[in-house]
Amino acid sequence: MLGKLIKHEWKGTYRMGCLMLGAMAVVTFLGWLSFQAPVWRSMNGGSQASFGWLDIFSMFTVMIYAMLLACVTFGIRVYLGVRFYRTMYTDEGYLTHTLPATKNQILVSKILVSGLWTLFILLSVYLSLLLLVCSMVWTVVPEGYLPADFFSAVWELMVEMESVFGFSASHFVGIWIIASLVGAFTSNAILFGAISLGQLVPRARLLVGILYYILILVAEQMLVSLFRSFATTVGIYLNINMDIRFLIDLLTAAALYGAMYFITSRKLNLA
Repeated sequence: MLGKLIKHEWKGTYRMGCLMLGAMAVVTFLGWLSFQAPVWRSMNGGSQASFGWLDIFSMFTVMIYAMLLACVTFGIRVYLGVRFYRTMYTDEGYLTHTLPATKNQILVSKILVSGLWTLFILLSVYLSLLLLVCSMVWTVVPEGYLPADFFSAVWELMVEMESVFGFSASHFVGIWIIASLVGAFTSNAILFGAISLGQLVPRARLLVGILYYILILVAEQMLVSLFRSFATTVGIYLNINMDIRFLIDLLTAAALYGAMYFITSRKLNLA
């Protein structure tokens, strides 16, 4: 039954998910376009060009890129949260709970599919930023500068930072990758759990759920900052920063999953 629920959830979200990915493609194109203006190419050892309307358009495009990137990242979270509320705690949710499936299967299917779309959007954001950085670098660097030279310089900088600050770059990058992959799912569990907590009040439940979500994020940040305060060196700070945030997210997601399960059971029993 879990497979059927995942398939049904995928069919219900793929249109918006594909629209978001298409928007990311447009956003990335705008980011590339912003670095094609003469003002950027004049930094590449060429003659100094006058600041014209193309350069103004380039600066405007950079701002559009940043705003659209934020809108897509925020938009997918809003869509997934509203869809979870609608399909779980409204009249449409009544049909969801009549399916021959356990509460765990329903919740897991929603977290898995939502996590996949969050991961797709996150990867597209990282790819977009990488392409933007590459576009910027190869616009302003001298001719003949190879991509291998750029990545070699980045690696040398990381090695230098390891020796100066005393932290493990490989550990930092590894935890960042793991946290990004797992976080796509735990972040939705936290969001859905907060929305579920909103069902404990008599009115304005979705609004209260959003407020709970904000408060949970603030509390998480305060806990991370508290543990960071024990770091006595930059190296220790960089080594434990991602680890602490990752562990706190896992524990918060697990606790809120339990809250979702309890609240869903309670509503069904009351119905």
